[in-house]
Amino acid sequence: MSIIKRLYLAGISALVIAAILLYTLAWPAWQQALTNNESARLAQLIASAELAPAQSRLNQSQLLADLNWLAHPDRQGRKPGTAGGIAARSWLAEQFADIGLQPAGSDGYLQPFSVEQHFVLGRWLRGKNATIAALDNAANVLGVLPGLNPELKPIVLTAHYDHLGMHEDKLFAGADDNASGVATLLELARYFNENPTAHPLLFVALDAEEGGLQGAVALFKHQLLEPEQLAFNVNMDMLSRDTDQLLFAVGSYQHPWLTPLLQQLQQQSAVKVIAGHDRPWYRAGKTQDWTLSSDHGVFHKHKVPFIYFGVADHADYHTSRDTAAKVDSDFYFQVSETILSFIVLLDQQLSQQ
Repeated sequence: MSIIKRLYLAGISALVIAAILLYTLAWPAWQQALTNNESARLAQLIASAELAPAQSRLNQSQLLADLNWLAHPDRQGRKPGTAGGIAARSWLAEQFADIGLQPAGSDGYLQPFSVEQHFVLGRWLRGKNATIAALDNAANVLGVLPGLNPELKPIVLTAHYDHLGMHEDKLFAGADDNASGVATLLELARYFNENPTAHPLLFVALDAEEGGLQGAVALFKHQLLEPEQLAFNVNMDMLSRDTDQLLFAVGSYQHPWLTPLLQQLQQQSAVKVIAGHDRPWYRAGKTQDWTLSSDHGVFHKHKVPFIYFGVADHADYHTSRDTAAKVDSDFYFQVSETILSFIVLLDQQLSQQ
């Protein structure tokens, strides 16, 4: 090998080593700067949010009764395919019928599907666990209100009703995650049955979210829903635990036209509606990105516009301590009212497009 070639290769090696060192040193600082900037942005939104008077359009007693029914020990944590999970879906179908929703599943109100499971005690690490095929059966529950203009594309309201079941003799009741979202789904159905929107509203109680959003996947995998025929997805997951009166709204980064809508919503809300947790790492650093964290992520992958309403993680998340006794009732009522107001604003906005 010639001296010139050796010098050339040595120079290339030196450049590669320098680039690696620069990357190693600069990356943490850059990520921290992005994280700090996003934290400052969220802090500003929180500080500037002004609360409106509380509202009471929804039946608060019914909200709590439904949440307590779903989170009761008799439901055994509502794991897909278990007695508790089957009882929950049967009860939800009965509730849909009693409210007056039209069946919208592949089998009446139900859409049965097979499920695969992977379980990690504590946090759920979707996509990072071994997936084990299981024999358990799951089912989504679907019902629709036709709206004043049935020709419009439906707005899809989703909340998953499954949870983690029993583990080593411990009951994972899943009161906040996500009996709270399902109880709100039911009460919204009752309200809009009496106060119809222009758009049809499709109410979907999803199964097997905890095992990797499989209920939402099944909606599209089996072509029960066609993405191009849907107007919007409103997903509700964990609504009932108060952390400084904060309700996060995820989706305005992907859909900037939602920003003025959320600003209008804050003027009607007795909780702080914070647009965040939807920015990628190259914009928000190490700040959690919830874009794919719940069932709305499947709609997003299918290019259906979405918003996700939920509270921050808390110490009882995915533990046996997530019980109905821990629900912050007054906060939960106003979160549900806020989502109602959003649906009204969204219906008006989409009708003008």
